[in-house]
Amino acid sequence: MKAYYSTRYGGPEYAFYGELPDIIAKPGEFLVEIKAASINPVDYKIMSGVVRFISGTKFPKIFGTDFAGIIKEIPDGVSGFKTGDRVYGSATIITGRPGALAELLSVKPERLRKIPLEMSFEEAASLPVAALTALNGLRRCGVKAGSRVLINGATGGVGHFAVQIAKAKGAHITATCSGSNEELAIKLGAYVVKGYGEDDLSGERNCFDAILDAYGKMGHTDICRLLRKRGVYASTLFFNPLSFIASGIIKVIYGKKLTSANMRAKPEDYEELEILFRDKKLTPLIENIIPLSKCGDAFYHAEYGKPRGKVIVTV
Repeated sequence: MKAYYSTRYGGPEYAFYGELPDIIAKPGEFLVEIKAASINPVDYKIMSGVVRFISGTKFPKIFGTDFAGIIKEIPDGVSGFKTGDRVYGSATIITGRPGALAELLSVKPERLRKIPLEMSFEEAASLPVAALTALNGLRRCGVKAGSRVLINGATGGVGHFAVQIAKAKGAHITATCSGSNEELAIKLGAYVVKGYGEDDLSGERNCFDAILDAYGKMGHTDICRLLRKRGVYASTLFFNPLSFIASGIIKVIYGKKLTSANMRAKPEDYEELEILFRDKKLTPLIENIIPLSKCGDAFYHAEYGKPRGKVIVTV
């Protein structure tokens, strides 16, 4: 099979497009023919080796979490699917298993979802990591109708989904993004758009019920100044021990909560996204579609190109 694989941890300079032995479905798993995948920050971070103590040192490795494709083989005893069904989901590459940047993938049944009829492979592949992270982050922030929400990094992979989901919930959204993306942020659903400069939010104080930091770079001083009492801040970055300590101090002193906007992938989460998509309240933004043979360009653009929305790889 054709695959984009790495020969060691690092960047695209250690990765190649070429032939590898066909993936064989593990017992109890589906074999999926991949049609599209997407690149997320978690992909290039795992590729760089930040969790090598979990993902192991056996190479070559195939990375790529989000996928969409067609079922080629079905495991015994599993109902509800048939060969040829269009499906999507997320692969568990953090444990060292082969990922989605190849023609074939072995997938556990609980990590598969049928693609709605109205949704393309590219749109389906854009959803799992980014949209589920946005959905859970807003949930953990308690966002509802009337909530005043700040979304930091509003036109990126997680952010552009978060703005649309928050709008669907009836929230009042302030977005931060680069000046060139202001019009896009408003189109997505933001009522107010601010830049990334230090002075852009300097006049704001105790004005937000929730902050979803899809950019992950907000400082504790700004968070405490911007949040109302009992407000919640959620970051897409993993919490380290210092973050937990800071969270505890801020909660005790200021009455404000810091948490993580981690991905949650329960069936009801996927269903909520699919309903929003069907009702045209959630539209994936895809400006970059790159073939698997040029996957190195996709990784580079995702990490350094400041993409609007999602970077998609077609297989």
